[in-house]
Amino acid sequence: MKNAIYLSILTVFISCNSNKTPATGTHTAKKNTTVKAAIIAKAGKDDTFKPYKLNEGYTVTDTGLVDATVMETTYAVITQNGKLIDTIDKDFGIQKLNDNTHLYLTITDTAPPEDQTIDKTEYKRSISGSLGNYILVVNGKKQNLSKLTPDFNNYFSSPSVINGKIYFWQIKKIDTAGNNSISAAQYNPVTQKTIAHYLNNDYIETDDAGYFAAPYLKNDTIYFDGANDKLTKFNKDLKLYN
Repeated sequence: MKNAIYLSILTVFISCNSNKTPATGTHTAKKNTTVKAAIIAKAGKDDTFKPYKLNEGYTVTDTGLVDATVMETTYAVITQNGKLIDTIDKDFGIQKLNDNTHLYLTITDTAPPEDQTIDKTEYKRSISGSLGNYILVVNGKKQNLSKLTPDFNNYFSSPSVINGKIYFWQIKKIDTAGNNSISAAQYNPVTQKTIAHYLNNDYIETDDAGYFAAPYLKNDTIYFDGANDKLTKFNKDLKLYN
């Protein structure tokens, strides 16, 4: 389960990993919508906040806490050349695959916070919302990652950008009882091809978005940690080591 992330509004975040803290409740349904600036303004004003620049011409115009019902994370409203681009999960950040390709996770269904007990001295701004879709931006064009590669689950696949490719947990429903085929997968945005290696079956009986930990790189080895309580190691071409 992922740990709570505290707000850091002056940090440039390229290639950062997502760490979210589960809370009680039922997961809020996700919609592919973009937050309106007016909603953010209602969520809490802080005259001391100053917009700051990100790489690739992005600017953060607002940031704060997101109460996503079953977890908490932080959001950032990003613009480019004065145009609203998206509201994103600040903890995941904008992960760079190459100079023209980036990946981020949207925050959707935004509204003023339902929990009025949030410590305003710690979080200057707060909203309620849901984790949305992973968006791949290629030469300025936004596309849902789930439309580009098969069996990508926006809630559970936990993607990571490693060496210009996207590694993730591929989740394929195999029956009406809720069983899923789980595979380690790699998507190459240059060839637009996906390769996968089957690991196990899993009913995924949880609301924890961190149930499958994000794949990671260590000493030229790609690690998938979590399927069947086993650490599985691959080379960069997703060939099994163990």
